[in-house]
Amino acid sequence: MKLYGHVNRKSPNSFKLLVMLAEANASCEYIPVDLAGGAQRRPEFLAINSHGKVPVLVDGDFTLPESDAILWYLAETFPEAGLLPGPGDGTIAARRQRARTLQWCDFASTSVYPAYYEVYLHTASLALEKRNAAIAEAALQRFLRAMTVMESTLAAQSFIAGQYSIADVALASVIQMARIRLPGDPANHPAINAWMDRVSARPAWKKTLASAE
Repeated sequence: MKLYGHVNRKSPNSFKLLVMLAEANASCEYIPVDLAGGAQRRPEFLAINSHGKVPVLVDGDFTLPESDAILWYLAETFPEAGLLPGPGDGTIAARRQRARTLQWCDFASTSVYPAYYEVYLHTASLALEKRNAAIAEAALQRFLRAMTVMESTLAAQSFIAGQYSIADVALASVIQMARIRLPGDPANHPAINAWMDRVSARPAWKKTLASAE
């Protein structure tokens, strides 16, 4: 397998896939794509993903873009890692647990990540003349609302979907970067902090983080 990802391996959508691979102890060649240099727009990369984005997984003759699809595919490919509840199990309990896992993966991608990234863009990443304080504040409020949802869930259970899964990997990858990039660490909540401690204490997370430095 080959994984085309961000030059910065801590970038959430690449990092979560590297953690999943580490949890499965799976061999995969990581190929960094220089987005700042425009490598994603070159013909050789567009031949892999016409959308011109990372990450992209290539597994033999199968090519798969979109980080959540890749995360789910890897979890099903390596069921021994135990990050997707009951793959292949058609019972209602297993179906519901997988749906709950997908719910939180979607939450990471549609609520937490976009809000975090807009705050970062308009407080640090964009040139000063392009930053918009109103956009940053609106995004921060969306981020804080998402943190409130996570906090209330994690106050009642150890992991976001009830048991450790790809949903924890997806969310924790964004929170890790938000803690680095957002002023004042708005992800600092007691239950979230305790959950992050649990997730980041896992050997696979530590291994991935060490290789990303």
